[in-house]
Amino acid sequence: MKIASLTTITIALFSLFAAGEPIQAQQPEHPRNPFTINTDLVITWAQIFDAKDATVVKGLGITDFLLREDGKQQQISLVKEGQPLSVVILVQGGYCDTWGMPEYELRRSREALRRLGEDPEIALMAWVYDVVLTQPLTRDQDVIAGWLEDRTNFSHALMLKRPQYSSNGYRYFPRIGEAVYQAAQYLEKKASPGRRKIVIVIAYPDLMNEEHEHTAAEVNEFLEKTGTTVYGLCQNDGYSPSPGLLSKLGISKEGKRRRNGGMIEEFVAQTGGSILTGKPEKGDELLIKLAGLIRSSYTIGYYPENSNFDGSFRRISLELSSSGKAKAGKVTIKTRNGYRALRPSATAASEARPER
Repeated sequence: MKIASLTTITIALFSLFAAGEPIQAQQPEHPRNPFTINTDLVITWAQIFDAKDATVVKGLGITDFLLREDGKQQQISLVKEGQPLSVVILVQGGYCDTWGMPEYELRRSREALRRLGEDPEIALMAWVYDVVLTQPLTRDQDVIAGWLEDRTNFSHALMLKRPQYSSNGYRYFPRIGEAVYQAAQYLEKKASPGRRKIVIVIAYPDLMNEEHEHTAAEVNEFLEKTGTTVYGLCQNDGYSPSPGLLSKLGISKEGKRRRNGGMIEEFVAQTGGSILTGKPEKGDELLIKLAGLIRSSYTIGYYPENSNFDGSFRRISLELSSSGKAKAGKVTIKTRNGYRALRPSATAASEARPER
């Protein structure tokens, strides 16, 4: 049997990706062996909002965008609304429920999950100081909804891990950078090919831990390398550690040592995601809106003129062309600010799908 050329395979895959229908991996009758492709296609994502009312702008095409890499305009090859998703939802739990932590309210999570499009694969992780995988990637949305509608599930999972105290004894204080890093690492290993990788962080205001296994720079670099986008859902009912407690501990909520592991705001800004904030009783409304924003993002692809993939960081800027402005008017654009110039992995499992 003759093997198709790399060029032929690349063109075929690109044609599939750029087709009018959403990308859907078909279940083969028999397993297929992995194959090798050679492609320098760079993918980024963008959310486009009307500047007046913040509604999502839809219906834009290739000629409606101008994309620059390190200030030099690039030829866009692909613009597509929506893409199949692989998602990790990080839910902040606790080691005990007596610290006054706000209880989020998610009673309509199934509606939010449906907003993520057709057949998303979703995993769940509990996080605070530690990170625990509570549900591997699945397409069974009822399973995910069952977990989300009871936050104590995540606190219990953390308690079962029986974490060791950190050297300063502050194992109760969260490490958002470590949670995001482990979620992105899990997606890089387990997500099905051809899917956009998303991390959603459900969090509430809290102190930040000063001990980190990865610095903020290392987390951001890994997010760049893996093309993972971070979104945040922050629920705030006014809870905050009292000044007296802070004084006794000798720490500051804004202390630089506690920030060197990264903050959710910088991970979101770096990757082009969004953060929604509201009271716990607005949890369903926020999650539904956030899922809609994720699903309505544009996938944008181009072959960079600089074909030397030397590992350097390249900045991306995106704006509307004259035709795009005529269609959409004044807009706000959110996209990741760049990427690490590393050639994509050449090995992928053809049409692979995870087990349900």
